Amino acid sequence: MSSPTMFISIVEPDHTVKAPSNMTIGTKVIVMPMPSIVELLEDTGRRARFAATHQAVREAIRAHANTPPLTDETILNLVHQARQTIHNH
Repeated sequence: MSSPTMFISIVEPDHTVKAPSNMTIGTKVIVMPMPSIVELLEDTGRRARFAATHQAVREAIRAHANTPPLTDETILNLVHQARQTIHNH
């Protein structure tokens, strides 16, 4: 199976949804409603949450800018510890 590709289409007046011509007939697809760009831009709560998250990411990057990268051994130890925690609970 190839990696999924996203296409955006609009429901036509007759309720059909057009797919790209290179999509194989019989391909399973997901259809879901999504807000318009205008709706997203007008949602001040969503925009505030995005701005706060973006700021938190920038601060985290800045706070850890001088942190040395993890070694393979450290990563393996952390995975082992996590697995032990899961099995012990």
